[in-house]
Amino acid sequence: MRIRDVFLLEAYYDDLQVAIMDRLTQYVGKEQTDIPTDEFRMALADDGFMLSFEEMKASMEEMGVVANVGPDSITPKGKVSNDLVDPEGEEEFAEPEVDVGDMAGDQAMSAVKDQLPQ
Repeated sequence: MRIRDVFLLEAYYDDLQVAIMDRLTQYVGKEQTDIPTDEFRMALADDGFMLSFEEMKASMEEMGVVANVGPDSITPKGKVSNDLVDPEGEEEFAEPEVDVGDMAGDQAMSAVKDQLPQ
């Protein structure tokens, strides 16, 4: 196998892993605990990855992102917490308002005063 072929193969598997993670994130974000295997394979096919069940299963198990891959359904290992999907109580995490223009002006005036002869 030539070096070019190795790079292309590695790039393909890197892209495949990104596509799998994106699709799993979409399903987990919808709070689906079991993903239909055929539907997931079709979604990957839409992304340009025509995989057999065994190829998909091997890739997912190698990545370690699923608890179970069966012919009928896929069970992801975790799920996105609702706080990350739809944060509530944003007031608690609101940053204090800072006037950057005033801060920059104060900094500039301080620098000018430091350079003036005393």
